[in-house]
Amino acid sequence: MTIDLFMFIIAAVVAIVSALRVVLGRNLFHACMFLGLFLLFISAFYFLLGADLVGIMQVFVYVGGVVVVLLFGIMLTAQITDIRLVSGIEQRIFTLLSVAALVALIAGVALKAKFPAPVGTPPKDSLAFTGKLFMTNYILPFEIISILLLAALIGAVIVARQEGKV
Repeated sequence: MTIDLFMFIIAAVVAIVSALRVVLGRNLFHACMFLGLFLLFISAFYFLLGADLVGIMQVFVYVGGVVVVLLFGIMLTAQITDIRLVSGIEQRIFTLLSVAALVALIAGVALKAKFPAPVGTPPKDSLAFTGKLFMTNYILPFEIISILLLAALIGAVIVARQEGKV
């Protein structure tokens, strides 16, 4: 057994267990924390595949951004409404059915899809290669996205400050 296979098995087991805890857990705060753990171990798959940039973005965007926003939402909602947020049996059943439908859909698409053999060799340092592409060929989309994200951040701060005054 190679070290990569061993790391893959560990990451897969932790990802599956944490995903099940997200779906089957009753406490939304705990489910959100397990979602963060799940997304963290999904990034491990990217690192194992040699896609370092995608793995880093997975950690920054999903673990560091989305999960934190979800935690803030859960904590603020609980404080505003003064209720304990737990999921009911109906939500869990609906979630399990949705997950089963999604898995069936993905399996159906994967079985019908033809996966072409990779052409050429991937660059050795994908992070440097992607950074070079961002700064040369894709500089305009990169700057447009930067301005859009900055505008969204400023807008969110303005909306949050107005909500706090009411």
